[in-house]
Amino acid sequence: MSYEVVEKSSVVREVIVTVPGEAVHRVESLLVEQARKTAKLPGFRPGKVPASLIRQRAGASITEDARRESLQTAVREAITAIEHLIHVGEVDVVTPKTEDGGFVAKVDVEVEPRVEIENYLGIEISLPAVAVTDEDVDADLENRREQHAVLNPITDRDTVQEGDIAFVTLSAPNDAASKFCREGSRQITVGKGHFNEAMEKCLVGAKVGDNLQLTAEIEDQEAIVTCQIDEIKSRMLPQLDDAFARDTGDAETLEALREVVRTRLLEEKTSANDALLVNRILENLRTATPIDFPEGYIKARAAQAIRLQIEQMLRQQLDDAMLDRIIRNIKPEELEEYRVDYHNEVLLNAIAKKENISVSEDDKINEARKWFQNIDEGKISSWLNNGSAGRFVGDQVARDRALEIIKAAAKITQE
Repeated sequence: MSYEVVEKSSVVREVIVTVPGEAVHRVESLLVEQARKTAKLPGFRPGKVPASLIRQRAGASITEDARRESLQTAVREAITAIEHLIHVGEVDVVTPKTEDGGFVAKVDVEVEPRVEIENYLGIEISLPAVAVTDEDVDADLENRREQHAVLNPITDRDTVQEGDIAFVTLSAPNDAASKFCREGSRQITVGKGHFNEAMEKCLVGAKVGDNLQLTAEIEDQEAIVTCQIDEIKSRMLPQLDDAFARDTGDAETLEALREVVRTRLLEEKTSANDALLVNRILENLRTATPIDFPEGYIKARAAQAIRLQIEQMLRQQLDDAMLDRIIRNIKPEELEEYRVDYHNEVLLNAIAKKENISVSEDDKINEARKWFQNIDEGKISSWLNNGSAGRFVGDQVARDRALEIIKAAAKITQE
C-alpha cells in the first residue's frame, strides 16, 4: 500500500491511496480460508472443502469483501500519518481496478486550523453603564403587582371594554387563525395585544353571551375564528404598601422591598454586562483572526448536537441513516452558530497555549463537579479517565482561564 497527501487548503488534505493487487489477493486468501473452516457441503468433512469450490460458489462476494477490507485498512494506515486530524470524509474509489488487480482511492480529511494569535491583551471594549434607576425599580414592582392581581367579576355592565379580561370559547379557526390559536376556552386581556391586536379590537363593544367572528390579517391571509363570550372580569391590582411587601415574602416594608429589588436588578445587569463583555471580546478576536473553517467537521459537530437533542427528546438512539439525513438537511445559516463556537474554541485554545495555562487533575474534577451535581468524586474520576473526557474537560478549563486573562486586560469604557 502507498499513499500521497495533497494539501488542498490550510485545513483540508486529499489522501490518495494505492492498494496493490497483492494486498487484495492476500486478504482474499484469508477470507477463503476462514470460509473453508465453517463451510458445510455434502461430501466434504468440516474444514476440508476445497478452496476452489469456495471461490466458485462465493468468489464475487469474497472478492468484494476483500477489496472493502483492504480499502479500510489502507485508509486507516494512511490517515494515521496526518497530524491534528479531526474529520474524515467519504472515501471515493477513483480507479476501480489497476493492472495488477488493485485499485486507487482518495479521501478528503480535515485537520485542526493552525493559528498565530497576537494582540489579544488590552482589547478596547465599550459597555453600557451598570446602574439601576428608580424607574427600573418602579417597573419591577409594577410587574409584581400584575402577578398578584385578583380577577373580579364585572357585575355593573355586560359589554366588553378595553382592559377587561374576556373569558371566551374559541371554535372553528381557519388555517390562518390556527397558526396562533386553537379551539377551546381562553382568557383574553382586551387591548394588550397578547392574543392578537386586531381580534381583540373585535371584542370591544360585544356583550356576554354574544357569538361573533374575530378577524385579522395574518401574512396576507384573513384569519377567522368564532368566539363566544362567556364572562368578563376586571383585574384588581394590590396596593403598593408594606402589606404587599410582606405578601411577597421578600421584605417587611415597602422601602425594604425596593432595596431588595434594586439589589437584584443590579446583580442581573452586572451579569448581563459580563456576558456582553465576553461576547464583544470574542467578536473582536474573531474579526482580528479569521480562520479557514473545516466545513465537514463543523457539519459533524452540528449533526451530533442535533442528534443528542433529538435522542433526549425521543429517549431512543438514532441510527446512522437518520444522522446522515440530519447532516444533509442542515441549512448553511443553521451552521453559523456552530462555526462561531468553533472559531471561539480554536482562538481560546491558541491563547491558552501561548499563556502556558496548565490544568491539574483536581482542576478537572472541580470543573466536572459543576456539570454533574450530587455525583461522588470516584465516579467523576472514572469518567474523566474514560476516553477523551479528561482532555475535553481540561481544554474547557484552559479556555475559561484564557478568557479571564483577556477580560482582566481589556480596556473597558462606558457607552
